[in-house]
Amino acid sequence: MSNLADESGAAGTSRRFLLRASAAAAGTVVAASAVRPRMAAPAVTGTLAATRVLTAGARYSDQLPDVECVTQSGRVVRLVSDLIRDRIVLVSFMYTQCNGTCPAASGLFQKLRAPLAAEFGDRVSLVSVTLDPLTDTPERLRQYAATFRAQSEQSSAPGLASWTFLTGAVEGVESIRRGFGYVDPDPVRDQDRSQHAALFTFGNDSTNRWSTYPAGLPFPQLLAGVIRVCGSSSRQRYGRLPVPEA
Repeated sequence: MSNLADESGAAGTSRRFLLRASAAAAGTVVAASAVRPRMAAPAVTGTLAATRVLTAGARYSDQLPDVECVTQSGRVVRLVSDLIRDRIVLVSFMYTQCNGTCPAASGLFQKLRAPLAAEFGDRVSLVSVTLDPLTDTPERLRQYAATFRAQSEQSSAPGLASWTFLTGAVEGVESIRRGFGYVDPDPVRDQDRSQHAALFTFGNDSTNRWSTYPAGLPFPQLLAGVIRVCGSSSRQRYGRLPVPEA
């Protein structure tokens, strides 16, 4: 399994460090203030990015494209209507030929399935979107997913959150990536899928609380953050806060 920190060259390492640091800071802000409007995905032209702001009362998912996708089992679904609306969801980007951060990030999702199902039941699901839809057919995704015991969206083993791998038309997959804001301001690097950052976005569509974390965070900290952002009870939001030393 590749290490999350294993990047090609100093430039790649520096870039991922900045992206991870930014994501961690952004995650803290969103978790602390769910009513603050989220910035929509940057629309990149050259090296300049224009941003849009959601109107008051809008959901984060309103900025996401409700495009048709195909799952690892060949089922046709819509991104928002079928997988996100009124649900708790974790979303990552990967591709089956990735030999950098993808295997470790997918391993993280596998590790999260049981504790999140125990916390949220069948309201929570994981979604992994390929960055290489021309290569990653449903069959290829199913083979890749099988290494993480996710060859079917719904696990045959009890107590595991559902995990859907998605492919589809190139334009549709690209609109999903940009909808979630996974865009590099350098247009050349933006088109190099091997440079994608090891991040994942998660949230509760019903409460409109969302955040993005680096996949390399310590697991206890990462799990606590996901439960705090996605939870709705006092225990879920505040029961895992660090206790000051006496």
